[in-house]
Amino acid sequence: MPNANKLLLGKNRIDITPDKDTILGGATISGKIRVDYIKDPLYANTIVVVREERKMAVITLDLLMITRKYVELIRHELHSRWGFDPDAVMIHATQNHKAPSLGHFKISEDYGGIPEELNWLRGGDERYHPYAVERIIASVEAALDAPEPVRIGYGGGVEGRLAFNRRMVMKDGSISMPNAVGPAAPNSRYVEGPMDPDLGVVAFQSEAAPISALLLHYTCHPVHQLGHFFISADWPGAWVNEMKSSHGEQCVSVVLNGACGNINPWDPYADKPQDDAGVMGNRLGVSANGVIEKIAFQDDAVLDWKIVHIDIPLRKVNEADLESARRYIADNPNPRWLTDVVLDDKWVYASGMLDLHEQYERNPLYRYEIQVLRIGDAALVGLPGEPFSEGGLAIKLGSPSPYTIIAHNTQFAGYIPTKEAFLRGGYETTTSNWSKFVPEALDLIVAASLETLKSVFK
Repeated sequence: MPNANKLLLGKNRIDITPDKDTILGGATISGKIRVDYIKDPLYANTIVVVREERKMAVITLDLLMITRKYVELIRHELHSRWGFDPDAVMIHATQNHKAPSLGHFKISEDYGGIPEELNWLRGGDERYHPYAVERIIASVEAALDAPEPVRIGYGGGVEGRLAFNRRMVMKDGSISMPNAVGPAAPNSRYVEGPMDPDLGVVAFQSEAAPISALLLHYTCHPVHQLGHFFISADWPGAWVNEMKSSHGEQCVSVVLNGACGNINPWDPYADKPQDDAGVMGNRLGVSANGVIEKIAFQDDAVLDWKIVHIDIPLRKVNEADLESARRYIADNPNPRWLTDVVLDDKWVYASGMLDLHEQYERNPLYRYEIQVLRIGDAALVGLPGEPFSEGGLAIKLGSPSPYTIIAHNTQFAGYIPTKEAFLRGGYETTTSNWSKFVPEALDLIVAASLETLKSVFK
């Protein structure tokens, strides 16, 4: 390894798998779902990149969500213990639906209408949160303990066979979501928008390993086998395992899932859509290794970062929906159990509507964070929530970086559809805690992201 190397890399992969009785937030709207078994473990994957006195951390979690509360807590700990600039710490939950959340996302902690014994209805399991935070911080500490000189290389490819736009326009103009059962309904017309076939790779090479660590990027909801209740890291975890098989146990891969708000892994036109996360991980591994073979490495890379905040207006809950929610809660002060594990969805949805109204009354503007990390020629763009793929593609097309990687879900913020999607409706546009911004939100985010990228890549 030449002495010219100016980059140091620390890396770690630490198990954050919960107990089997931890409640999974993404299985149903109101189900107290516990898992049948652990299919494969969940991890926090961490890399720390250091150049002279500057250092940044990129942490990905095999979890469903992370809320702003826990992002700020972890950043604060990394700043107080090791001097990280909080703006240089990116934390990304892959939105894995076979995992718990870190924080409450369905109903906020400020809403007082949830009985204490039903606190899990908010979307998180309080028993899991302290353990996850402790393990994430331990992962960063371990990465800092053994930094090594590295070279860096960049590459990109196209993989368009694994992810699909999930909003199917029907003959009457409405929206339906194809699933893993079979082909699109006969009264469907076309998928509403694009998917993002970009496969991104940032590779690090050390004296001990030709491929020491990887930043990997693809765009798709991790929702394989939704009807089965087990813990798994889904396709991001399967991809990580494929790269370990190719490059050795020492290789740590950090997978950044892109703007996948309207992207699922099920081909709507296949007789039986592929629903195996392992198959997807294997194919991504083959494609990524094809990219890695062509990468040229270099000794140095600029490190820079910037966070900006923009105010996005919340959607005001219309009076009819608000009155309906109030009336339902008044008539049903306590939710009914529909089965031994599922509560009344209408009660939960009404509570969420009242919660969103209270948020609007406190402040009709949402403070939305856009984070850009620069690692040489590569840009990492952290976006809270679930932007539609059109937004991620617009940022990539306008970016000054030839290797622009989007990481959605860096905090929970709900779906962020295109303006056009609101004209047709559908699940992602229904006013709720999981879809609460005005229709112009995605355009505002794209514009501010491009402005921030141009500032960092002057």
